[in-house]
Amino acid sequence: MRSGEFVTSVNRAGAGDPVLLLHGFTLSHHVWHVIVDDLSSDYDVLAMTMPGHWGGPRLRMRELGIRGLADGIERNLDALGWHTCHVAGNSLGGQVGFELERRGRARSLAAINPGGGWERFSATEFRLGVGFTAQFPLAAVARLLGDRVATRERFQRPIIRNCSRDLDAVTPDDAANVLRAVSHCPVYLPIQLAFLRDGPLTHLDRVTAPTTLILSEFDSFLTREECMQRLIDELPDHVAEVVLPGVGHIPMLENPGMVADALRAHLVGATGAGS
Repeated sequence: MRSGEFVTSVNRAGAGDPVLLLHGFTLSHHVWHVIVDDLSSDYDVLAMTMPGHWGGPRLRMRELGIRGLADGIERNLDALGWHTCHVAGNSLGGQVGFELERRGRARSLAAINPGGGWERFSATEFRLGVGFTAQFPLAAVARLLGDRVATRERFQRPIIRNCSRDLDAVTPDDAANVLRAVSHCPVYLPIQLAFLRDGPLTHLDRVTAPTTLILSEFDSFLTREECMQRLIDELPDHVAEVVLPGVGHIPMLENPGMVADALRAHLVGATGAGS
């Protein structure tokens, strides 16, 4: 960790334009490790664990929700001296990315299967909350028993099945880190009500930063019909859409090279640089 950094759990490498990578709910910066290695040849890349997640800064009860997460990330950016940066976020990280864009902190935004595309008080919104709540007992057992559970495939697979289409494409280390992160997420249950309070993304027509919506072909968690089509319909015409073939909700776990290529293409387009 470099001097002056506020965050407690990060992976930072490279030099150049600043790029911030934000993970999905209950996960950690570990899901980005291959992408950090790839992009750091041309950019100053920071994969941060968001507040309230495994190893990340504390998220107090009054801060629970999208705005509280964004507030914590902004404190980290201020400590780094990053007034603005390129933001790439997956799932919850993409939803928070839209909030950072609204606040003027994003030079550009790459939203990978972002959350918040569902309709307010829809069956999908409640399905997601119920699904995470139903998964909590497994997370609690994994926390209690540690790596005796986190490193066992039969415990990993129910969690990874929500993330990936090809479970065999996820390395054992990545699968173990996913389960470790899920089982050590301090805000796992209390933030559910805050998400319901915050509701889906709004004012999508006001997005002005160069933005790419990056969607997985086989995202069965936030499907195109239930969660992504509204984003496509409401976002401005300047927003590009890219589809990643053959992968699920967290494509970095299955094909990080393809994700890195998509992000690099987005960054080149956002900065106007030559390929």
